[in-house]
Amino acid sequence: MLLIGQLALCASVLMTAACTGRFEEYNTKPYRPTEDDLEGDNIGIGILLPSMMEWMTHVQVNASQYQDVLTGDELGGYCSAVKPYQGQNISTYNPSDQFNDPLFENTFSNFYSNYYQVVSRTGGEGPVFQLVQIIRVASMLRVTDAYGPIPYTQMQQGTFSVPYDSQKDVYMAMISDLDEAMDVLYTLASSGSSSLMAESDISSYAGNVSSWVAFANTLKLRMAIRMSGVDEVKADAQRIAEEAVADESTYGLVDEVPESMYFQLSSRRNPYFTQATISDWQDLRSNANITMYMNAYSDPRRASYFSVSGYTDQPYVGARSGIDAVTVADYTSFSYPLFGETDPVPVMYAAESWFLRAEGALLGWEMGGTPESLYYTGIQTSFEEAGCSTAYSSYVEGSNEVALSYTDPLGRNSESGFGTAPSVAWNADGHELERIIIQKWIANHMIGHEAWADFRRTGYPHMMMAVDNLSRGGMWGEVDSERGMRRLHYPQSEYDNNTENVQAAVTLLGGPDQHGTDVWWAKKN
Repeated sequence: MLLIGQLALCASVLMTAACTGRFEEYNTKPYRPTEDDLEGDNIGIGILLPSMMEWMTHVQVNASQYQDVLTGDELGGYCSAVKPYQGQNISTYNPSDQFNDPLFENTFSNFYSNYYQVVSRTGGEGPVFQLVQIIRVASMLRVTDAYGPIPYTQMQQGTFSVPYDSQKDVYMAMISDLDEAMDVLYTLASSGSSSLMAESDISSYAGNVSSWVAFANTLKLRMAIRMSGVDEVKADAQRIAEEAVADESTYGLVDEVPESMYFQLSSRRNPYFTQATISDWQDLRSNANITMYMNAYSDPRRASYFSVSGYTDQPYVGARSGIDAVTVADYTSFSYPLFGETDPVPVMYAAESWFLRAEGALLGWEMGGTPESLYYTGIQTSFEEAGCSTAYSSYVEGSNEVALSYTDPLGRNSESGFGTAPSVAWNADGHELERIIIQKWIANHMIGHEAWADFRRTGYPHMMMAVDNLSRGGMWGEVDSERGMRRLHYPQSEYDNNTENVQAAVTLLGGPDQHGTDVWWAKKN
């Protein structure tokens, strides 16, 4: 694998914060796009764009398995891997380097090798560069949220020693980059150029500039809510979140179903379909947590989310996570995430922005509505996305808390009387945040890194954790069986090739480089 210290990188200039209202500046050269900028089949840059976008969410099946399914989807309660993988897995909190390292090493090496070609070709400015900046933020956000401090502002070419930024500084730099990108791309769209790199855009946006701006603004809102529990930046988080919502009339937010982002597939199978159904795989099953909650709520979205199991008394049943010496053959009749061979891969659902706003409103921030109204709109949007809008009204009328219980068809790992979950119907009962996060979690099905982040940040939803916690102390520490893995440790390759800087990063982390150490924003619980 290529490591940070092995990359041939070009200098990166950290873009400063920008506001709207700079139309004339950006509508004149050098900010107006060149003819090459506007060519959808731009060979020089267009050929790089799809491979960069895939670090936001993976379409290639092996990368999807390592960096989405076995990390975010497993720890976020959506999936369970039912293959033993030599007994060292993220799900059992004792991953080998084979599973711990790829999200860091592969994202940095593969993304930046292309990113700096774009910097070289664009001079680090203009619409195409700013589009790639949005992709950079979306890709590296996953890395910083999984590991903590990462190199971001000081990435440079030909340097074998790359300093890390604190996670706070990473977040603030990313938000500045998003502001700059939104301003430039909004100006482009306002000048009448609605499409950019259309033939190279593998997303459902197909080069639509306004859609990318709305996506960037929603990322900004997501990051603001992520920071909301950190005392030192609460005022900043509120300001940033309120700015994103206030700018909806200018920049937009991803808040309607046609605006959801998916990655479109042409020559590849859907990676979830492959992992769940193809004979050489069949090691991906739905997680017992998501099926348990949705069964408790009698959620009509189950038919869209899960395959029907082979157990007539449990049409939708998932597998427990983190089972030592698990056997694929035992779980062939369990439900799996329901994706067709050519179905697109979800990147961001429109419902998320409504739940983000509901949480902000619960904090007393100006989010354009009450927590209750925004929460209900989030559920309604999710039901529309799942194709069951007619069932929305009866679902939100559920005014009683529900009992959570899991019966393992194999009779091994049942959890009767696991606890309760709050009603779907809004109620000022002290469970408002839990209610918002649970419904956001259900709506965000298979957006696993977001689910894992919310669980670490809030403690919700209350989940059945790994059946077998195999962390057992050692170099990467003991993982609390109730709190689960809080982060991934830095790759050994960083200690070998970027020693001084990774050691400084551990100081910035504020705790040992272990799986049980909280990242910066996960302090609330």
